[in-house]
Amino acid sequence: MKPVKRNFSISTTHLRWHASMSAKSTSLLVLANSGRAIAESAHRGGYRVTLIDGFCDQDTLAVADCWPVTQGFSNLDAEIFVKEIASLFPDKPCGVVYGAGLEESASLLRCLSEFCRLFGNDPSVLDLLRRPQRFFSLLDRLQIAYPEVSLTLPYSATESSWLIKRAASCGGQGVAYYSPEYTATDSACYYQRFIPGQVMSVLFIADGKRHHTVGYNMLGIAGSGAPAPFLYSGAIGQVYLCDVVRSQVELAVFKLVSELGLRGINSLDFVHDDAGIFVIDLNPRPTATLDLYEHLLPDGWIKHHIAACCGELPEVPNNALAVMHGHQIIYAPRNVEIPNKMSWPQWISDRPPAGSRIVEGQPLCSLHAKGANATEVEAELHIHRDEVFRLLGLSIYPSQPCRVAV
Repeated sequence: MKPVKRNFSISTTHLRWHASMSAKSTSLLVLANSGRAIAESAHRGGYRVTLIDGFCDQDTLAVADCWPVTQGFSNLDAEIFVKEIASLFPDKPCGVVYGAGLEESASLLRCLSEFCRLFGNDPSVLDLLRRPQRFFSLLDRLQIAYPEVSLTLPYSATESSWLIKRAASCGGQGVAYYSPEYTATDSACYYQRFIPGQVMSVLFIADGKRHHTVGYNMLGIAGSGAPAPFLYSGAIGQVYLCDVVRSQVELAVFKLVSELGLRGINSLDFVHDDAGIFVIDLNPRPTATLDLYEHLLPDGWIKHHIAACCGELPEVPNNALAVMHGHQIIYAPRNVEIPNKMSWPQWISDRPPAGSRIVEGQPLCSLHAKGANATEVEAELHIHRDEVFRLLGLSIYPSQPCRVAV
């Protein structure tokens, strides 16, 4: 079923600042389904941020003017949306940065680019990634390995050997183990052979021709309570890769940057096993793992993302000897109501406003930890998780049925 288009409307109840939004050269628009990390990074870089996302949490309200879009960007009427965005700015903002959640909104970004400059990849890159046949044909031509793909149900498909995936989804929302109840319903859906191994990503910054690697990340943190097996649950950054594997990853990134003219901060997801690396996804925008490297730059990565989009590739700080950072997304194990006088620990971000009701299975908050190695980081995250559940224990009321779409 096609989603119903919804008009975007402004609500002043979510404004932190009520002063006039007289735009300056540092006014920046950010669009993302969860844009806190991008907004904080841009704020560090000296930008006055206007954010439209799905949460408008306390951390975001501390650094940005924020309006909620609760049904996703793909449901918006692009022309009406851009007109209402334009009404926020007496003068145009310096540009717009987009994050996760715009994968199916290339037409909206094209419309928005007529109003202000896009600091990110051209919408044509999003169009490519929405079409599995085109994307995997590109990987074939570039000789980049990926797990076996089929656009029709494989004869050998079993529930443990194949996945069903929807292109242009984000955060693992469109991925599930194959099951007879799930079938590829349109050209954006496909089947992919499941490869056991460590799922990883490389975060990089590019200027359309060259790239610098920011860091390698181990994806997936146990015990997050994610209601579906492939939902993004967190990551640990600054992971070491041996020379052979690192060279394979760097070659794949080099080929994709050169072919697609990738700009700004991007990431490439891959699975690593004894046979090498297999690319599973290209994320052509700043991803959640950017949060793991913000400590390296006092003025934030988004300032450098914008510079790279303008053709100026910045140098990347040497983080080889740095402490490893990790984060974990906690999903509500039951329906949760946030107390009015909740005292959040400093290692929590994405804090819901007081009185919020978080439905079972939805993101509750993010935890942060650091350590000398991945084992230490993950152990600290688990301690933090238990502390959060203890703090919220008195506000958990009986759960209601909740089904997460995949």
